[in-house]
Amino acid sequence: MIDAPEYRVWANIKQRCLNSKAQFYEDYGGRGIKVCARWRSSFEAFIADVGPRPSPAHEIERINNDGNYEPGNVRWA
Repeated sequence: MIDAPEYRVWANIKQRCLNSKAQFYEDYGGRGIKVCARWRSSFEAFIADVGPRPSPAHEIERINNDGNYEPGNVRWA
């Protein structure tokens, strides 16, 4: 599961929102973008809510760019 591309997406979301030393933190966590508690603690919950990545060309996207990473505000695009 750790080798799954979705796992890397999930881990990167958490890094840029929660780790003040992460490369893109200022653009995410630094401007108040959060990861919902359900996803912070569970990769399985993230996949259950978002589903598998449709193809390698798809990236995770927030529907409301000022909103958080949470159910209903993300999609594969």
